[in-house]
Parts: sequence; C-alpha cells; structure tokens
Amino acid sequence: MDSQIPSYISLLGFAVPAVIFIARLATRKAATIAHALLMALICLFIGFLAAGATISIIGALSPVGNALIVSGAGIVAAFVRLAWIKRFP
Repeated sequence: MDSQIPSYISLLGFAVPAVIFIARLATRKAATIAHALLMALICLFIGFLAAGATISIIGALSPVGNALIVSGAGIVAAFVRLAWIKRFP
C-alpha cells in the first residue's frame, strides 16, 4: 500500500480541480461537465510540467515529494483559472 501513496497524491492534482470546477458550474449539462473535466486535466498537466521542471532544477526528490509538487501545482493552476474566470467572465 505504501508504494501507491504517491499515485493517490498525484491523482489529487486532477480530482481537486475537477470537484472545484464542477461545484462552481451554474448549469450541470454534459458539455459543461466535460469542459470542467478538461480544465482539470489541463491543471494536472501543469502539475506534471512543474514537477518536471523542479526535478530538472533541484534533482529527484522522494516519490511522495514529487507527487506533492504535481498535486500542489495542479491545485494552484485551478485557483489561477478561477481567478481568471472571475476577472474576465
């Protein structure tokens, strides 16, 4: 079970933004939910990009540390997207 903890932490980089985006939807149609899930997937990819940059600059961290960077950067990207939506509706 300990070997799967980084995978679950990395999955939070998708799950948390997905829940945030879906909870903030005005109408919950299939198209808007698909758009929210696509935005959450982009946030996860931003997390992967940030983790890759961190590994390139600092060096390899522990698997849990890398997973925390992935999920943290994904959640930060989600909040940046929410600020962007609020600023430019």
